[in-house]
Amino acid sequence: MAVSLDPEIFSPDNDGYRDVLNINCQAASPGRVVSIMIYDAKGRLVKSLVKSKMMSEKASFSWDGTQDDATKANIGIYVIYVESFDLSGSVKHYKRTAVLATKF
Repeated sequence: MAVSLDPEIFSPDNDGYRDVLNINCQAASPGRVVSIMIYDAKGRLVKSLVKSKMMSEKASFSWDGTQDDATKANIGIYVIYVESFDLSGSVKHYKRTAVLATKF
């Protein structure tokens, strides 16, 4: 499975430009189950974005920069952790980094 982020630097300020982080997943075949968690630079879980969702060959998930408690996440570097498994029990882990930015 391939995992990519678009854009890697995003600013959820509702100006219509790079307001969300898109997490794109592409599998060789359908039927993979995906979970996506987002951690801050100190390793603290800030968002459980996707929990055990079955996906087709391609899927895209969006993070709007909010935490699990619906507050805005702080500016900084975040680790996007994707865990994927198939029906045979094969588990794969992916880590990507993104930056939540803002205008000064």
